[in-house]
Amino acid sequence: MSDMDTEDQTPDGAEDGPAEIEELGVFQIFTGGGTGSGFLIDPTHLLTNCHVVAPYRSVAVELRDKRRVKGTVRRIHPKRDLAIVEIEAPLDFGVFTIAPEQVVVRAKQSVNILGFPVGLPLSLTEGVVSNPHQLLDGQHYLQTDAAINPGNSGGPILDDLRHVIAVTTCKLRSADLVGFGIPGPDVRRFVSAFLEQSASFGVECPSCETLLETANRYCDGCGSDLEDLELESYFEDPEPHPVVAFVERALQAAHVDPVLARHGEQNWSFWSGSAPIKIWCCCSEHVCFSSPLAEPGKKGLSELFRFLLATAHRPFAFDLSGNVIRLNLTVHMSDVFAPNHHDELGRAVADFVEKADAFDNLLIERFGCQPAPETQLTFLKESQR
Repeated sequence: MSDMDTEDQTPDGAEDGPAEIEELGVFQIFTGGGTGSGFLIDPTHLLTNCHVVAPYRSVAVELRDKRRVKGTVRRIHPKRDLAIVEIEAPLDFGVFTIAPEQVVVRAKQSVNILGFPVGLPLSLTEGVVSNPHQLLDGQHYLQTDAAINPGNSGGPILDDLRHVIAVTTCKLRSADLVGFGIPGPDVRRFVSAFLEQSASFGVECPSCETLLETANRYCDGCGSDLEDLELESYFEDPEPHPVVAFVERALQAAHVDPVLARHGEQNWSFWSGSAPIKIWCCCSEHVCFSSPLAEPGKKGLSELFRFLLATAHRPFAFDLSGNVIRLNLTVHMSDVFAPNHHDELGRAVADFVEKADAFDNLLIERFGCQPAPETQLTFLKESQR
């Protein structure tokens, strides 16, 4: 693991916290169950929480330009809520160092937490250590008053020298300013064990921390009964819900990797060129495909709306959400559960993905619209050259 404590990387002052956070190796992780944070311990490995990635073995890691790369879960510790994800290619971002053994964490010392709270872009929150050895449910945690929200899980808790002194894991829902992190010594041991790992994947025994490479009922190291751990769920991807199976089959037909598109339970998001695409179940009866394309200009609105309302766009339809023009495709749930319609619907989804990337350019160039707030301007400019 690389040491970040070089002269040009050390913060100018403790009160400023880590500088230039966009250059640091903290990324948002996406799965079919939700999102969380993770941080680089070397150019190809992220440390995060077990609950962020499990029970999925393949996850998506979003980079600063919104591109996503695939990650493979290599090691998890369900009891201590730690996991390591291997990324398919090295990332050129700042790598973090776990606090050395001689670093002593004390109450009232300042800390900084990095992560993606409630899905917001990379954010930093400041606070102090409330208790470095808080006992909770039979385990010790670092307790802090720094703001922790859903999405922060798996991010680093840093001291003023930018050492990782804990990994964010949770907050008490019934209390404000009471958050917890997995202490540095536990993190350091977990990472050290991974560096000696030869297996492609393993689960640490909650009793003796032996690496379990198969879903046996009893631990090979200590003989503990692991029935309550439900090991099978960690070694096999979950059986997909029919809606998930339908959408991800359609995405594959559209040449979109469903692992990279997952954004929580029955929720997907990705870009088709410059156009953002979102998929979700709006109710028990419909699966919605939507792409926010552009904002209307101030002239030529009659011509624009005649174009948007034309029946030639069927089965797609435009609408106006606030001031954003969206392209939509709605699939009724009865068709989702009718396999004989899947090929036709798959072609419609592939056509939707392709047309979304073309329509944002058309609306801007032909009707004087402005890009929608979520438009990937870099790809839009490239297509306009």
